[in-house]
Amino acid sequence: MKFAVIGAGSIGKRHIGNLLEKGIAPGDIAVVDPREDRRAEIGQKFEIGTVGAEVALLDGLDLDGAFICSPTSMHIDQAAPLAERGINLLIEKPLDASLAGVDRLQRAVDAGKSQLVIAYCFRFSQHARKLRELVQDEVVGKPLYVHGEFSEYLPDWHPWEDYRTFYMAKKAGGGGSLLDQSHIIDIAHWVLGDIESVFAFNGNLSDLEVETDDYAEMMMRFRSGVTGVIHQDMFGRKHAKFLEIKCVEGNIYWDVYDCSVTVYDARSRTTVVHHTPKDHQIMYRNERDHFLDLCAGRADRSESSLAEGIHGMKIIAAAQRSSASGRLETVEG
Repeated sequence: MKFAVIGAGSIGKRHIGNLLEKGIAPGDIAVVDPREDRRAEIGQKFEIGTVGAEVALLDGLDLDGAFICSPTSMHIDQAAPLAERGINLLIEKPLDASLAGVDRLQRAVDAGKSQLVIAYCFRFSQHARKLRELVQDEVVGKPLYVHGEFSEYLPDWHPWEDYRTFYMAKKAGGGGSLLDQSHIIDIAHWVLGDIESVFAFNGNLSDLEVETDDYAEMMMRFRSGVTGVIHQDMFGRKHAKFLEIKCVEGNIYWDVYDCSVTVYDARSRTTVVHHTPKDHQIMYRNERDHFLDLCAGRADRSESSLAEGIHGMKIIAAAQRSSASGRLETVEG
């Protein structure tokens, strides 16, 4: 099979490495990035010959799949023409910076009959899958309330470069806390079902030199009746990524950094910790394998579909509207 990777930043390089690890030949991978330094690095590090600055490089190539790893605001514009050609797509999260081009992408996917994965990578981790299993099996009863947090200090993300030049700091690139840290929203949605309304504060609190929002505080109501609070920020100095779900008979706590799920059962007053290997590369391999299975026809349903990516964007849009209006906002159906 042959693949393209659009965007050769850190996540693009990870996908290239994972394709090579799987046995895809360097000659069967094309890479596009506008930055000359990145193109040179790709050619040297991976010995990939098909490297260019413009997406037009891909026009004459027979591709099975493409990884869209560019800044968020470019995703749909780059993905739609490929989908029309029947090329399967893995699009880095979130789907885009806005819902403006969603209908266009949906038409392109339908016309080309392409498969599409939104790369919310934690869905492919062993620990998040254990969380979902335990909640849906109601091991400590029906879920009632969720509290989640995704907090990281932006200058720590890419210590090898000035954070002010990173796309996360740029509004035009679709960076910012609400969009890019939406992993935690996605896992809450994936585990507990669709979200119907949001009340949010979203903007800037820190002294970070960014054009984008640096935090989002969201109260949510799920269609199931579960309510909860999700917090995201780019200024927390002690990094935290977790989700705690309070149920009728106990609590379930997911810790991303520990790669574990802890269950407290109030009936027996016992605590059980479900550990998984502390290797985040596992989830990226699982995500890669799922996408390759879709490309090869070994799977016929995306585990992180376009419809789910659209719902995620509608949650984000509702949070943005709520922060502007000061009111509870309904997530569009």
